[in-house]
Amino acid sequence: MSETANGTGFVFLGGCPRSGLTVMRRLLAGHSRIHCGPDTGLPVAIAMQWENFTTQLGDLHRQDFGLEAEQVRANMAELLTGLIGEPIQGQPGHLLVEKTSLNILAFERLGRLLPQARFVHIVRDGRDVAASLLQRDWRGPDGRPFAHVSDPAAALKYWCDLTGIGLQAETAIGSGRVLRLRYEDVVKKPKRSVTALLRFLELEYEPTTLNYAGRAIELIGLERDSLPLLDAPLTTARIGGGRSVDGAVSAVVRERLRGLGYRVD
Repeated sequence: MSETANGTGFVFLGGCPRSGLTVMRRLLAGHSRIHCGPDTGLPVAIAMQWENFTTQLGDLHRQDFGLEAEQVRANMAELLTGLIGEPIQGQPGHLLVEKTSLNILAFERLGRLLPQARFVHIVRDGRDVAASLLQRDWRGPDGRPFAHVSDPAAALKYWCDLTGIGLQAETAIGSGRVLRLRYEDVVKKPKRSVTALLRFLELEYEPTTLNYAGRAIELIGLERDSLPLLDAPLTTARIGGGRSVDGAVSAVVRERLRGLGYRVD
């Protein structure tokens, strides 16, 4: 089995949108052995397509096309890694970090599709996430704002649902391949947090990860929403901004917050 089909050298970040994934890209992109580009959306799409093929066609792959299940997996794995891995081709020891936030939806599938890939679950206080979501103007095909950017209770539920999927994936994949990282820890103690992340990725800390001021970065799509924050030093100013949604915190959300180590009055 090829390293490409195994997922060696590939790392997937995921978490609820507005949890700090683009900030993580800003940091990781400064490391000499990491390529962390913009969101592609491809890991989720391909992992789910692979699962659909496996679920719906089952033994037909083997019976009608002479393809064993493992060959189908390897083919789909090489499709994904081939599409996103060009920046690290021919560079042994380098890592490709893909940070589409909704990768979290497919962490479990990706863990099976790429058995050597690693995963980082980014979490942030759900109240701060909800407050940030409520400042977005994200709309569906009908032109109406999504519920999770227009209603505090829906925003909190959105966060709770996605973190729940992430926690389930952590258990399914195993601690050796998944690291949970809190946004608050990154901005309060950046060197310690980044060093811990790089150790998980089996890389040495480099000061360039934190010294990103003036370093060019191309932002696309929803990443542009974070542009004003990405050329400034890391700050704790965005911690605690979710007090405005305290009244919409349900018992389920409160339990999730506490489970992730956030103080709830």
